Amino acid sequence: MTESFQRVGLRRAMRSQEIIIALVIVVLSAVITAINPAFLSLSNVFDIVRLATVSGILALGVLLVLISGGVDVSFPAIADTAVFIGATILVAAHFNGSGIVLYLVALPFGIFMGLINGFFISRFRVPTLIVTLGTSSLYYGAELYFFGGVSIFKLPSGTVDLSNASLLTVRTASGVGTASLNPSVLILLALAVVISLVLNKTTLGRSIYALGDNRAVAERSGVRVARVQYFVYGLVGALAAVAGVTNASLYRNANPISLQGTELAVIAAVVLGGTLITGGKGTVTGTLLGVLLICIVENSLVLVGVPTTWQNVAVGVVLLIGTTVPAIRALRRRRLVGGV
Repeated sequence: MTESFQRVGLRRAMRSQEIIIALVIVVLSAVITAINPAFLSLSNVFDIVRLATVSGILALGVLLVLISGGVDVSFPAIADTAVFIGATILVAAHFNGSGIVLYLVALPFGIFMGLINGFFISRFRVPTLIVTLGTSSLYYGAELYFFGGVSIFKLPSGTVDLSNASLLTVRTASGVGTASLNPSVLILLALAVVISLVLNKTTLGRSIYALGDNRAVAERSGVRVARVQYFVYGLVGALAAVAGVTNASLYRNANPISLQGTELAVIAAVVLGGTLITGGKGTVTGTLLGVLLICIVENSLVLVGVPTTWQNVAVGVVLLIGTTVPAIRALRRRRLVGGV
């Protein structure tokens, strides 16, 4: 009997989205390495980690929204606007202190813009996609109108120091120059732990899942939907601000549209990680694996010589496969249950 339960448990584990994505990552990495051995060089791995850091922070926010039953496409606008306002303030004040200060200045703006989304969604029950499409245009438009479209390249020296910091430095695969593992990856890991604890160990986390699973049932169960939505979208704004500052630190400039157009890849990563687009299901582990897969796909296209213009095509194909396969599996399960 025990062996039978173990076999059932193993089959379920092998069918889980996280395991499937992990296996895809391993197989894809092996194939790309066979084509170009430089893929597994430490310098290229560091490049993938750098790419995944900002996307991962944004994906944690998208995870929260999707679990709660919503769809948010305004997070790149919030990220770009928050960091651009913060950088403008510090540059105008001739501030050259710690790079942490830019995070502290940008954070309130990110939270405020996220709460604006929460206000319209909870107060007027406007569909989340419509609200965030509108606020995305609003934030980008206001940013460009009031601050112009010129990037800020002279960031505070403390922010530049963060970009130069390194946990580990190695020689590049070509032997020319070095590659570094930036400490910003620790921000992603810390935030992932916090979000995981909130979702799995708190009443608020259970309320977020309940809201996405069935709003009417959640309301009857005593879930304060408006408060949960304010929390979710305020936290998404905070995460977007952190991602925006991290992106500016890594690339040493604050660009008013730096992250514009990243919505597809980030949402694709979260959905690939097993999060239901209809809400009620999703994990931090699956999300990070999804982000890693998307980043590997984008990185490998460059290594094998595929033009970067095909990246969106590849991401779209991966997203279609990642959403279709779970849907087919769910349909098969329903048919089996119906047959019983």
